[in-house]
Amino acid sequence: MRTGVSYMGHHNPKHMRTDMAEMRALRLDDVFVCAQENDFLHLPGKVRFAPPIAREFGLRPIAIFWGALNLFGGGRSSQFLLENPAGFQVARDGGHRAAGCYVNPLCVRRLQEMVDVIAQAGYAGYFIDEPTPLDDCFCPSCRARYAEWFDGDLLAASPAQQSAFRRRCVINYVAQMADYCKANHPALETMCCLMPEDRVLWQEVAALPNLDNLGTDIYWTNEERDWQEAVPLIREMAELCRTTGKVHHEWIECWRMKAGKEPRIGEYGEIVVRERPDALYIWAWEGQIGMKESCEDPDRAWAEACRVLSHAKAEE
Repeated sequence: MRTGVSYMGHHNPKHMRTDMAEMRALRLDDVFVCAQENDFLHLPGKVRFAPPIAREFGLRPIAIFWGALNLFGGGRSSQFLLENPAGFQVARDGGHRAAGCYVNPLCVRRLQEMVDVIAQAGYAGYFIDEPTPLDDCFCPSCRARYAEWFDGDLLAASPAQQSAFRRRCVINYVAQMADYCKANHPALETMCCLMPEDRVLWQEVAALPNLDNLGTDIYWTNEERDWQEAVPLIREMAELCRTTGKVHHEWIECWRMKAGKEPRIGEYGEIVVRERPDALYIWAWEGQIGMKESCEDPDRAWAEACRVLSHAKAEE
């Protein structure tokens, strides 16, 4: 079972080297470098130095565009949207929405340019993080795409028609990005995580021919839900990946953790290890300490995560 962790990182290679030495000590295989838009523009050390340092310590570097377009993940601060306001979403009433739209070709092209950068920098994979339906966007691109696909006006569409359109937009976006990678950078492993609440998308995304790796993130650690309820979801994803030839990964939550909930990381980790996905990943390195999304007790949370990682390797 491969193991890995998401990593917010640093622009200074000295600090990255220290962290990645610790990752090697944990016998990790993959490191997901969370590259924000500013890391491509103003703090390029993270993007540039991470691949050679990762490989120095036996890690496979994977790029995730964290917070890109103010859509994907945290750390949302999009320089691209500030300079390209045509990329913003538009509300039903014509008002401004603060995030970008992945239906807009302008936004997709910027993401593809970022893929070009990480491919040239030596990353082994590109991770499409939690694409989800944009239910409240009525920008010109969304309206034009709806007219093309459904021969109608998105503003007049029924809830069922809108839902079908939004789901198709997610699938099309993942396909666009995966297809671009394989056409231009075929060595990049294409990876995607779909949330449990987007389970209706799993089967069609799994069927995309240029997507290599698919998983989900059952982030119930702060809730009181019985972890046994997660088992059917893990097995459903495993079967989809098996039948479509995808690598199957699962994420375990180690961020925004409330104090006292940390043992649930280990409880869920035992279940995931027992289900034996191809890869088990932790979000995030050291409980995302020092960030807005940090665990309340990052040391205790990270200790639980490390026990899960050790267990996964012991089962090899």
